[in-house]
Amino acid sequence: MLDYYRDLATDYHWIFPDEIVTFPGVIGGTSVENVELIQEAVRALPPGAAVLDCACGIGTDAMALAHAGFQVTATDGSPSMAAEARRRLPADVQVLVARWEELPVAGPYELVLCLGNSLVHAGSHEAMVAALSGMRRVLSPTGTLIVDSRNWELLYRERHRIVTSERLRERDGMRSCWVYVWSIPERFGEPCLAEIVLLLVRPDGGFTHRRYPIEFQPFTPAQLKDRLTEAGFEITGSSYHADRQRYAFTCRPTGPG
Repeated sequence: MLDYYRDLATDYHWIFPDEIVTFPGVIGGTSVENVELIQEAVRALPPGAAVLDCACGIGTDAMALAHAGFQVTATDGSPSMAAEARRRLPADVQVLVARWEELPVAGPYELVLCLGNSLVHAGSHEAMVAALSGMRRVLSPTGTLIVDSRNWELLYRERHRIVTSERLRERDGMRSCWVYVWSIPERFGEPCLAEIVLLLVRPDGGFTHRRYPIEFQPFTPAQLKDRLTEAGFEITGSSYHADRQRYAFTCRPTGPG
């Protein structure tokens, strides 16, 4: 799996509003359309429960969970993203570089999160089932897995080629906005490419931009459900709607691990 986030990691915070990246953060903030479903599952956890964020990115959800008193482990497949998370997170949050199918943690965790539209990088059907099986391996028999995804069918249906941020963000004297430039194949299921173009205005008024290409392997909600079932999960909650940009599933393991 290519590390599309190697160079993007230090700029990734620009994608999120201040309340997501600034302490104490927002639980589920990387999946803002699904915050209600995510926070409902978190509220059901016992105080201080062990939680794994296995697609931690720069650590925004892990930060909010740690602030809420949970025992948090954060992993990411990108060494650069994990390094940025380590820089941002409190010292008592363990941060590791790990692929989903090879999670170097024993668990068991009462909650495993895989948010931020991360599963799209798993690749093939078989690779995603292996990834989900890795998450199940470290989940408590009574635990909950939460996964989210972009609604790829909606993206292919609407076929918006250019998507821009709603407003400028300002941090450390810099101002920024971003543009997604999509290359969407005619046939669903073929990989699609997004080039994230970050536009930056420096304090002296100078202007620069940076480009980050990322490839995605789309899948339907039905395909995700099938893969979750194959990995040993049953779905207990869903925020899916055909006209929503993103959705999330809550799941629990079935049978012995």
